[in-house]
Amino acid sequence: MAIVKLKLRRNSPDGFLVILTAKNLDEETEGFLPPLPPNLESSFNEWQSAYRQIEAVRSCATFRLTPKSVTIHSHAEHTGAVKDYLNQWLNSGDSRWQPIRDRLIAIAEQLHQSNDEIRVIIDAKDINLRRLPWQAWNLFEEHYPNAEVALSAPKSSNTKINKLVPKSTKVRILVAVGRSDGINTKNDLKVIQDLETDGVEVRCLIKPSRRELCETLWDDQGYHIFVFTGHSGSQEDGQIGWIELNDEDSLTIEEFNEALKQAIEKGLQLAIFNSCDGLGLANQLAQIHLPQVIVMREPVPDTVAIDFLRYFFQEFTHNNKSLFSSVKKARKRLEHFKSDYPGAIWLPTICIEANVEPLTWQGLREISPPKPTSIELKELNDQSKKKIEIKPWLLIGLLGVVVCGGVLYLANKKVNSDFSSVNAPEGTWLYGGSTSWAPIREYVDPEIKKAHPQFELRYTDAINATPGSGTGIRMLLEGQLTFSQSSRPIADREYQQSQQRGLSLKQISVALEGLAIAVHPDLQIPGLTLEQIKNIYTGKITNWNQIGGPNLKITAYSRRFEDGGTVEFLVNNILNGEKLGSNVVYVHDTTDGLQKLASDRSGIYYASAPEVVPQCKIKPLAIAKHGNSFVAPYKEPLIKAEQCPNQRNKLNIDAFKTGDYPITRQMFVIVKQNGNLEQQAGEAYANMLLTSQGQKLMNKAGFVRIR
Repeated sequence: MAIVKLKLRRNSPDGFLVILTAKNLDEETEGFLPPLPPNLESSFNEWQSAYRQIEAVRSCATFRLTPKSVTIHSHAEHTGAVKDYLNQWLNSGDSRWQPIRDRLIAIAEQLHQSNDEIRVIIDAKDINLRRLPWQAWNLFEEHYPNAEVALSAPKSSNTKINKLVPKSTKVRILVAVGRSDGINTKNDLKVIQDLETDGVEVRCLIKPSRRELCETLWDDQGYHIFVFTGHSGSQEDGQIGWIELNDEDSLTIEEFNEALKQAIEKGLQLAIFNSCDGLGLANQLAQIHLPQVIVMREPVPDTVAIDFLRYFFQEFTHNNKSLFSSVKKARKRLEHFKSDYPGAIWLPTICIEANVEPLTWQGLREISPPKPTSIELKELNDQSKKKIEIKPWLLIGLLGVVVCGGVLYLANKKVNSDFSSVNAPEGTWLYGGSTSWAPIREYVDPEIKKAHPQFELRYTDAINATPGSGTGIRMLLEGQLTFSQSSRPIADREYQQSQQRGLSLKQISVALEGLAIAVHPDLQIPGLTLEQIKNIYTGKITNWNQIGGPNLKITAYSRRFEDGGTVEFLVNNILNGEKLGSNVVYVHDTTDGLQKLASDRSGIYYASAPEVVPQCKIKPLAIAKHGNSFVAPYKEPLIKAEQCPNQRNKLNIDAFKTGDYPITRQMFVIVKQNGNLEQQAGEAYANMLLTSQGQKLMNKAGFVRIR
């Protein structure tokens, strides 16, 4: 890792003293940068004012945005003017600044030969310098194309680098969802919760009280990453920031300082504030020595915040890129917002302490908890000098340890291999919820009964309510179920309801599955894009001829929003939060929906892929994110209706697993954390599903194993 650092300090009204250092090359060059030119300051202020007047930006800002006198330009002119004036300033021919520019180019040429990842750090105290989009300097774009530009955390008295790590063997992430009126935090939460399929432990707090947040940060196991999503803000001077914790409490970092310090001492490595205007937050967190922080420079609209978080974790967790590289790629992928939110690509910013190695996901996963005891090197050396005499009794003892260890190893190999290896409490346990779990119940429940006859499972339907994820979670909260099965994560409202009842809910991810879109076998279309599905179910597309099909009015079948997790998943993830249109025809359950579809040439329906794909009287469709890159939920070629049931379509498990098929989701066991036998029963059920036997059966039922 090569570090190029520009330290800028105002030493007179005439400009800034600049010291350029390149750590790996032991370089140091001094220069002088003229002051910010008035045209750069005014163009930046005009961009900032115009940006903050965009409706989606105003709705997410916590501070009052009052209209200013702004020269009206197009969006492209606002951002273009800032970039032009920034480059005029930084490319000026001032003889005192020229050595810095020349040396930056020379350093880049040297470092590119080494193939080391380069990080560029701007060390500036002046808030006007910290707010500038340094990455837009064409020297960085041309000579440091793969380097991300970060801000240095303000220097503190901390001289040691935090080497402590959380005690947990899993990567632990704490997510706090604060006041979020006017913004949608569900998708932020989903991005983090999806990491549970990679073995990450996620703890969620929804609009927590001060006490709840502080007590969670004091958790003895510690956390690797802290994520805040919701409203936040910073003072104009960038010194102090705050988060809107709930509908009543706003907290500065100072107000939960000790809890954060404890979390940092227990190994907290990174905080992400996917919220508005976070430079003040980063400044305060640096004072208590949090190594790395990601913040937004300005108020950030929902869609920008969600996409950034999704792109970042995709690069960081799946592609194993460093923190710097992940932020850069995620930031660049925001360019499709240029016309709607000019300058959005400038917003995500890393603030990092000096001498801290940027994180990688693999590095976090490989960190082991601290050993309970340690041997000083001197003692080890002294012991190595001693002559060791092996007695016969010691040899026998050692052999016993080896043999016992081998037996224990083999015993442990059985753990997580089958249902009998899981301790299950005796009793009759009521469960229910998502209809998408029906294939799982068919395969799994008989095998659990064989392994644990005393662990009796009883499927329970709601009285006067349709079955579904939401119904199951409601029944769990009301004490009608021991645990529930869900095809979606716990919703914010459900977390709040559980807290109001003095309960705590826990979701355990056990598998992945695809969501299939089906039509009548006679309907001839190649497939649908996600946008077309959205437009059909919101009533914007009403006839199949609008998307290349026959002249037939579309009948869009669906269960009701409140009935099932599948409907809620569609609305939140494909309709982007829009309500189902007035054109939608509601059905009681999936069986009802598939029966209606089988006799309606104009119909369309959606449900869990294992429920849809093997059916004989309907046709599952290939789906594309966009364009014509269709991916089928079944293994091609398609088995036609007349060939069924002698042959049936089989699920395209590989496409679900790789994400090539664009509509996939997690399956959860929902448990009440009350410390009694109900919790033990729910956790035992989930743990059985996560054994090798359970995962094989889930796979057989048409779901993607996560272990």
